[in-house]
Amino acid sequence: MAAVARLAYLGLEVSQPDAWLRFATGVLGLEAGPRASDGALPLRLDDYAQRIRLHEGKSDDVAYLGWETADAGELAALILRLKRAGVEVRSGTPAEIEARGVDALAVLKDPNGIRVELAQGPKRAEKTFRSPALSSGFVTGEEGMGHVFLFVDDSEKTDAFYRELLGLKLSDYIDAKLGDVAMHAVFLHANPRHHSLAFTKAPMRKRLGHFMLEVNAVDDVGVAYDRCQDAGVPIRYGLGRHPNDRMISFYGVTPSGFAFEIGWGGRKVEEASWQIKTYYNISDWGHRPMAEAQQH
Repeated sequence: MAAVARLAYLGLEVSQPDAWLRFATGVLGLEAGPRASDGALPLRLDDYAQRIRLHEGKSDDVAYLGWETADAGELAALILRLKRAGVEVRSGTPAEIEARGVDALAVLKDPNGIRVELAQGPKRAEKTFRSPALSSGFVTGEEGMGHVFLFVDDSEKTDAFYRELLGLKLSDYIDAKLGDVAMHAVFLHANPRHHSLAFTKAPMRKRLGHFMLEVNAVDDVGVAYDRCQDAGVPIRYGLGRHPNDRMISFYGVTPSGFAFEIGWGGRKVEEASWQIKTYYNISDWGHRPMAEAQQH
């Protein structure tokens, strides 16, 4: 069955691009590239030319999710399956393909109206990535850029779209409370990373709950935590460990109000022996909410 291979890039619409640039480079440890032909500011975290793309705008939310396919054949098979299922798919324009830095692009929307891009052949940067603030680097490669957590309108339709049409696989569930909201969170993987996409049905103002970047050394989680405090970046949830992906992480607040997660030690999915489970707590320990961040 044809499937997306990994989460390749994330498009964000942000109202404070200058604040975002300072935050992305100084706190997250990303590297800014030259502006793309569509005016977006690309951010690097590995050898890809761009992993996060910042577009100036009012929504302060996700603009699109970019999923990479292994090759042109996989992309064609996915497009055919989507069209047979009645999903409207169009080819990327030459301008869009140039701006994304890919060989081929298909554009569609998921059941929540979130723009989804299927990309083949993302370009690599000529210059080796060296984080200005991170010694160990980020976990990417086959596993993609990290993961995103979305708030959706219809969990069942979202699940069917990403699993049956895009080929992601079920990792597990968490049934717990997120603040005062009962959450049934679904975690899907595209490769050995425990999840590239997670979502829950919730009446939230923003679609993007958070994005996660995984580092190669646990000390870089602690150093990033210190950088947030030094820079006055609000911490939404303190250091903790999740029961399902075993990630040690913390959550901070971006200049757009949604969260980011920095983590280490994520569990890998081994398909032959994987057992799907439901967990009933968000964290085994920690991830305690910080009162000052609840206003953001």
